[in-house]
Amino acid sequence: MPSMRNRQLRKLARRLDHYSYGRVVRDYLGRAGLLNADQIQTFTTRHELCNLMELALACPDNASVLEIGSYLGASACYIAAGLFGRNATMYCVDTWNNETMPGGVHDTFTQFKQNLEPVWSMIRPVRKRSADLTAADLKPPFNLAFLDGDHSYDTTHNDFRIVSPMMAPDGVIALHDTKSFPGVARALGEILCEGRWRLDGHVQNLTWLKLAED
Repeated sequence: MPSMRNRQLRKLARRLDHYSYGRVVRDYLGRAGLLNADQIQTFTTRHELCNLMELALACPDNASVLEIGSYLGASACYIAAGLFGRNATMYCVDTWNNETMPGGVHDTFTQFKQNLEPVWSMIRPVRKRSADLTAADLKPPFNLAFLDGDHSYDTTHNDFRIVSPMMAPDGVIALHDTKSFPGVARALGEILCEGRWRLDGHVQNLTWLKLAED
């Protein structure tokens, strides 16, 4: 069962040294044909990427996953590796025009697609801004959502409001850069203060939430 996979990976992380844990992660990447994931430029640390993989491993079979802000695909690779072989679908939302990233405006979609090529059959790219999403673009409910788009307060707040009603009852919403960007931190603080979502875990700049119990 997926929960057993997740427990096993966490147990290995505690019991084995860092090198051995890295081998486990590489095994999952290798099964999906994504061993080059560590060569993809990203602003998500390896520790954060590994935790995204764990969250994906905890998803049920036939899961539906959403990522807002895919850049060149490093985080999508780790999530896809955790979902691989279980009939999952992953929606990736981005303009792939590099507006908020270093290097200036240019098209990055081809590079993203190349990086995800081994698992492309499970990827559903949605090339638009998150604010422009329509009901026809996505197929909820989602078991996992990773929000890593524009890090302004307004966009983070709006992305969460768009995504949260689309989550499965036991779904997880992960937000990136919750410490480094004031806008993301402010949005996260407001979400937690409302009491509907609770903190489920935090690693470095990655925070993930689940619905609070009644």
